[in-house]
Amino acid sequence: MSKKQDLVSRRTVLQGTAAVAATSAFTIINAKSVRGTSANSMVEVGFIGCGGQGTRDAQLLEQTNEAKIVAVGDYFKSQADKAAERFKVDAKRAHVGIDAYKEVIGSKVDAVLLVTPPGFRPEHFKAAVAAKKHIFAEKPLAVDVPGCHTVLEAGEKAKALNLSVVVGLQRHYSKAYRAAKKLFDEGAMGQAVMAHSAWDQAKIWGERRGKRADWKSQLDFEIQYWYFFKWLSGDHIVEQNIHNIDVINWFLGAPPVRAAGISAVFDKRDGLGDIHDHFAINYEYANGVLSSNTCVQVDGVRGDVSETIRGTKGTFTTSAGRGGTGGVRIEGVPTRKEPNPAPIYKYEGSDDKHYDQEAATFVASVLGKGQGEDKYRNDTKYGVESTFTAILGRESAYRKTTLTWNELWNENKKLGFKPEPKAD
Repeated sequence: MSKKQDLVSRRTVLQGTAAVAATSAFTIINAKSVRGTSANSMVEVGFIGCGGQGTRDAQLLEQTNEAKIVAVGDYFKSQADKAAERFKVDAKRAHVGIDAYKEVIGSKVDAVLLVTPPGFRPEHFKAAVAAKKHIFAEKPLAVDVPGCHTVLEAGEKAKALNLSVVVGLQRHYSKAYRAAKKLFDEGAMGQAVMAHSAWDQAKIWGERRGKRADWKSQLDFEIQYWYFFKWLSGDHIVEQNIHNIDVINWFLGAPPVRAAGISAVFDKRDGLGDIHDHFAINYEYANGVLSSNTCVQVDGVRGDVSETIRGTKGTFTTSAGRGGTGGVRIEGVPTRKEPNPAPIYKYEGSDDKHYDQEAATFVASVLGKGQGEDKYRNDTKYGVESTFTAILGRESAYRKTTLTWNELWNENKKLGFKPEPKAD
């Protein structure tokens, strides 16, 4: 990877450092006062975006017995009220509307959980850092190039402030994946040559057929069915397939230098939304490794959620399903003498609780109990890199051309809501 391509290059770091120094709101202070909590206290968390995934994350944080949801915020009142009831939050601390995040972030909390539709993530992330809050943010971190820039800059400010940042790319917290990565780095597979990643499945939210007439405004409608609108979800490749793309980046040690892709719409979904439902992307890495990627969301399609890296001495493979890690293994190269060699590594556990570990790592980091890289955990860099890799693949597919990392990184095209045209 070139110096120019490196997201956290010397130039970027210097710019971020300068920004920190120039802004009094980001003056570095000691860790104890930044964290706003003692080593034995409960982490008070503001929960923003109270849907299914957010509720799951909030539950996992509370299951550590060292964190408590004390404020909630959602665009829809019904969602905010439901979360407030579920987590026993005072009704006065249940905030509603497009600016609910401001109320939650501005309240007396130590940390925030950001799980709104991803199109809002950069703005919320930036505001949380400005308020000196620790951040647990679901993936992806953005849906467009300007959003990636915003999060990366804010993440550097968070690092300077010793704020903890965990991103919901939970495979990084899996003991199965971590063990395989260690062996990979030690050369157990030899030199990486080819890779493949996939998130292929039947249609998402197939039973939810949205009708514009049922909603007061177009904005309400699109936020309710956010997954189907690229300005909110980033499309399937960005919102879901990022997990698999992230693993390839992680193991290879850097994001790709270019992408060439195609995509299309197989199922028109009764006119709902503007996302595509199947992609095929080829990525090229600076070390010469080529990686193919597919993601499909069409009814009847057999599921394949996996990652594969082929090396000169072995192959890393997974059959992760939708979040499980029972299929993580490294297989040796068959020979005539040994056509079925024993696996170099195979995860033998019955339950790799990487979601739980993700939450526990975040809480421990906030409380100052983390060790090593977890002391002030900051996942921003690889979170942005994997987000942008998915965006690079999406844009190459939309345009049906080859795009380099640097070409797209230097663009400034922002995705956003397009209001309904006014009646004459």
